[in-house]
Amino acid sequence: MSIQIRITVSKEINNLLERVSKKLGKKKSMLARELMEQKMYDLELIQKELKEMEKEK
Repeated sequence: MSIQIRITVSKEINNLLERVSKKLGKKKSMLARELMEQKMYDLELIQKELKEMEKEK
């Protein structure tokens, strides 16, 4: 099940997202989601959560 969230970014970040999304042929919202997920992965938040879920089983 997908849940929508709304984020606010500066004009400069919005312009950057628009330019990069056009180059990659992706929607701006998809690019922002992928960047957020990658940052969570880099911070090891996803790995920690998955390990906690494994412990609970």
